[in-house]
Amino acid sequence: MRIAIAFDVLEANILNTNLTEDDHPVWDIATAYLEGSRVVYNHWIYEAIADHTGQNPEGAEASTHWLIVGATNKWRPFDKYITDQAINSAGDTIDYSFGGFSAPASSVVCFGLSGETASLTVTDPADGEVYSKTVSLVDTSLIVDAYSYAFEPSRVRSEAVFNGIPPYLAAQIDLTVTDTAENPKVGQIVVGRDYDVGITQYGSGISIEDYSTKERDDWGNAHVVERPFAKLVDYDFVLPTQRARRAAILLETIRATPAVFFAGSDTDHYGTTVYGYYRSWDITLSGPNISNATMEVEGLT
Repeated sequence: MRIAIAFDVLEANILNTNLTEDDHPVWDIATAYLEGSRVVYNHWIYEAIADHTGQNPEGAEASTHWLIVGATNKWRPFDKYITDQAINSAGDTIDYSFGGFSAPASSVVCFGLSGETASLTVTDPADGEVYSKTVSLVDTSLIVDAYSYAFEPSRVRSEAVFNGIPPYLAAQIDLTVTDTAENPKVGQIVVGRDYDVGITQYGSGISIEDYSTKERDDWGNAHVVERPFAKLVDYDFVLPTQRARRAAILLETIRATPAVFFAGSDTDHYGTTVYGYYRSWDITLSGPNISNATMEVEGLT
């Protein structure tokens, strides 16, 4: 059972990317904006809901003049919305280079991926390349026999976990998502430090909470509106009793902060990797050596 706590990604931490921030014109205090006009301000897109001039999108009167639409394409991987994907509509890769964090990153986890591969390379100025891994985004989980091999539609693995990164503070982290057939996409990129909090047990469960609406009219006809869903994971895990307080303190610090929860290294095929918040957790001090714990996690949409 591991938890990756995300670093805040600031402008200074993005050393390079091939995604631009030209979604709309940058907001200008002297421009007269008509209702429906869109601007970029502090990496977010705003739409004017009234004709005006000089009203700052984040000012005191912003709510009567501007409506926030979402993050710019370049900053969507850090807006905490998995389904709001960044896309490179002009190339076959999405490239980000990170660095300058106050602590060394030990994990990078991507969600909402669409492509063929995701690759991560970590390079230290003194020691050179210290980490390199490529994850295939071809999802073969539904191929169970010759028939499904021949006829099952191709699917994309939407998550990629890169952990076990050596702790080099000055290292540069290079991430590439590749799709030569279509345009690559990524929903969230979580750069942070992961912690080992225990050993995940069989008996853990996975499910979803669907926000689609399903209603029937007076004649019984069904009307379905598809909307996003959130992954739900119930973890059962054990941990050394002497580390129970450490785990509790760690969970307390992220009580209002999204984090990445995963069953352990190389456990992606279980479907237990989720980026979100815990709903609840409980550590039972079962004995002097080993304690049992449970945690319910709700993923972001």
